[in-house]
Amino acid sequence: MRKIIFLIIIPFLLFAQDESYKISADILNFEKNNLHFENGFYLEHSFGKIFANSARFSNLKKANRFVDFSLKNGVKLITNTNGTLISENADFDSFSSQIRFYSKDFVTYEDKIKSRDLKIISNEVTCLLDTKKAMKKLNIEDIYSISFLDKVTLSLDNQINIYCQEALFEKKENESKVFLYPKDNDFCRFTYENSEIFAKKAVLDLDNLDLEFENTRGQINNLLKNKSISFVASRLNWHNFENSFSLSDNVKVIDPGVGEILSNQIEILKNIDQRSIRKIISRNNTTINFFSKNKSYLFTQGIIELDHEKKKISAFSLKNKDHYLVYVDDNVSISAKKATLLYDENDAIKNIVLENNVRFKYKDDKNFIGYGLADKIEYLPQKTKILLSSEKNRKVLFWQEDKSLKLSANEIHINPKEKNDIKGLGDVRFTFNLEEQNLIHEIFSKYTNYE
Repeated sequence: MRKIIFLIIIPFLLFAQDESYKISADILNFEKNNLHFENGFYLEHSFGKIFANSARFSNLKKANRFVDFSLKNGVKLITNTNGTLISENADFDSFSSQIRFYSKDFVTYEDKIKSRDLKIISNEVTCLLDTKKAMKKLNIEDIYSISFLDKVTLSLDNQINIYCQEALFEKKENESKVFLYPKDNDFCRFTYENSEIFAKKAVLDLDNLDLEFENTRGQINNLLKNKSISFVASRLNWHNFENSFSLSDNVKVIDPGVGEILSNQIEILKNIDQRSIRKIISRNNTTINFFSKNKSYLFTQGIIELDHEKKKISAFSLKNKDHYLVYVDDNVSISAKKATLLYDENDAIKNIVLENNVRFKYKDDKNFIGYGLADKIEYLPQKTKILLSSEKNRKVLFWQEDKSLKLSANEIHINPKEKNDIKGLGDVRFTFNLEEQNLIHEIFSKYTNYE
């Protein structure tokens, strides 16, 4: 027959005021200031419920402090917030205010975080208790630090997994976070849908469901294309486990279909189904070194948006009038305020359009160098064909460094594969007026002798 004990150990256990406990066990022994519960210990309290096969409370005569206790075999703690911690054994040391949960195999903690299933497994768990507060009234908030020690696995919804050596849960001023650390000279490892990330440190914000990695590298799989985008960055942030990863500081992304992307800040967006990468957006000092035969790259201090679905790259300079984006390859160097690049099914760039205050340098296979100004330029790199155009009442200006050609026209077409490789269309002149001369001098005088 099972004994049930009400309120009997309140003066010894916690000295808490206005608290009630329900404690039960098949066998109760009291010997030398030690209280023993055997064959099914159970304690119910506003803090939660504790189960174990046996329990021992010691130093019961020491006043104004907690007592030490040990729980053996089948320990289970269910908090009033429905968090569950399961281990073989548990010990509480009142001197250090530390509860230690341990097992031969592993200790398991499970909880619900904003409708997501959180699970942490480790070989040992220790909890630090704020005894000054708990002496008045024990509450879940009084456990302000939980350490998961040795071979930790943290998982969310059995889909997101982080493997590390140690994890530390801390609650400070209404802020709850889990800090994850690897072994010395090693990395924490994160996996999600065949994507893999390594980091020197990871932080899970339980209030906002933000996951942040420091000194990180890894790969994000584009399952529809069976390709992986790899990256290196000082920081990675995954907000609310949505479909975007934010990389910041010393970022390097390798997109096998496009090239190497270097930036201060990059965001990788996935489709809702999480099976394909939709966009890559970079901000602030970005260079894309394209995987192309003509050694091309694109640079801007503004924004670059790479749209995988539309096979399109949109780039913008800063709004400041002194800042331009730049596209460069073996044949051209072009600066402008805006650029659009389209690439084909084989991931080769087929069309480039640059607009607004276009400045242009061209070199053909005979090493003739030409310079130009336009409102818009369309460049077909596979054909090395260039179309320069101007807005209404404006002109395209082009001249060659060897002074063999000066050209002012509404449009200028450059096609090295044709006999007449440079053509002017519309209102064409082979001289510059004074206004055009001054404009060219203002822009190009520091690069070459234009006269």
